[in-house]
Amino acid sequence: MPRYESPYDPNSAPKDLKYVIYEKKGHVAYVTINRPEVRNALHSFAYVELRQCWRDIGLDPNIYAGIVTGTGQAFCAGRDVKFLASYQAEGKRTPHEDPNSPIFHWGGGGQPQDVNLEKPLIAAINGFAVGVGLSIVLQCQLRVMADTAWLGDQHTNVGRLGAPHEMYTAMPRSVAAYMTLCNGRLSAQDALQHSLVNKVVPADQLIATAEGLADMIAQSSPLAVQAAVRLYRLAATFPPSLSAFARHLDQEIAETEDGAEGAKAFREKRRPVWKMR
Repeated sequence: MPRYESPYDPNSAPKDLKYVIYEKKGHVAYVTINRPEVRNALHSFAYVELRQCWRDIGLDPNIYAGIVTGTGQAFCAGRDVKFLASYQAEGKRTPHEDPNSPIFHWGGGGQPQDVNLEKPLIAAINGFAVGVGLSIVLQCQLRVMADTAWLGDQHTNVGRLGAPHEMYTAMPRSVAAYMTLCNGRLSAQDALQHSLVNKVVPADQLIATAEGLADMIAQSSPLAVQAAVRLYRLAATFPPSLSAFARHLDQEIAETEDGAEGAKAFREKRRPVWKMR
C-alpha cells in the first residue's frame, strides 16, 4: 500500500489576516489579537483567524512555542457583545453559532483547544483579559502579566454561561466561583498570589519576559516538550458526557430571552432586566 506524505508547506501559513497579526521569529510564533477599536473583543471572523494561527503553530515543525498578546491597552475583552447584539436584533444567530454557516463552530471562541494544539503557549497579558480572553490565557501553559492588567469572566453578567467547568479546574475553586458567580476581577498581584501567572512585570518588559521563557523552552527537546503538553492536555480532559452537557447548557442559556437581554443591555449601557426565561 503506498504511503502518502504531507510535509509542512510554509506557504500554507495564514496570510492577509484582518483581526490577528501572525509572525514567526526563529522558533517562536507570535499571535497578536488586533482589534484595538473594540479592545480586542472577538467575533465569529476573528475566531476563524485565531484557529488558523493555532493550527499553523501545530503544523510547523520549526515552531517550538507561541507567544499570545493583544494590541493596545487590552489583551482581549472577550466576545464582541455588540456584534452579538446586532445579530440578535435581527433575530439571527452569529455566523459561528449558525449551523447553516460555513464557519459554524459552537462555543469555539478561537481557542487553542479548538485544534488540539500540543505545543507550549505563553500568554503575554498586556491588559485586561475577560471571558474568552481569559479562556485563552488559561489554555496557555505559561503566563506573564503586566502589572496594570487584570482578569475577569463576565459571562453571567451578560446572560451567558461560557465554560465555568474549565475555570473551576484551572483555578482555585473559590477563585473560579468568585469570577463566575460574582463577576469578580483579579489584579495582576491577585493572579500571582493564586499562581495563575508565572511573572508580573512592568508593561514595557512584558514581551521581553515572555521571549525569555520562549528561549528557555527552545533549549529543551521539542519532542519531549510537546509530549509534556500533550499529557497536560490529557490530564485536564473532561469526560465526553460532561463536555457535551456543558455545550448543551451553554447553547440553551444563550438562546433564552435573558441571553438576548444581556447582550442588548450591554449595547445600551444599562443594567439587564432578567426575566428568568
